[in-house]
Amino acid sequence: MNNTNLPCSLDDTTELRKLILENPDLPLIVFAGEEAWSGEWGYEFTDARCGGVQELTIYEDLWLDEDDYRDKLTDDLCDEEEYKDLSDEDYFKMIDQKIEETEFVKAIVIYVG
Repeated sequence: MNNTNLPCSLDDTTELRKLILENPDLPLIVFAGEEAWSGEWGYEFTDARCGGVQELTIYEDLWLDEDDYRDKLTDDLCDEEEYKDLSDEDYFKMIDQKIEETEFVKAIVIYVG
């Protein structure tokens, strides 16, 4: 059976195979966007793309890279009583310290939907 005319989620898996072969010990994280499922069927076909190797952490049930985590912390903590009197310089040092203390996971990431 020749299925080259059928749609595929990843038309070319070269990049994904290369990432897996080069990083066999890394976990695989798959993120599904809201358009990945209409709610009508248990499973549905959707597009996928390889996001490469990323370092992520979980914050408030969100997977974030370091830049997004920094932005989220900076926004979330600015009104906290314990940080209100810090200078901008000290505030950003505190944010940097929190980031240094945070565990990040290095993983192969795929986005679907």
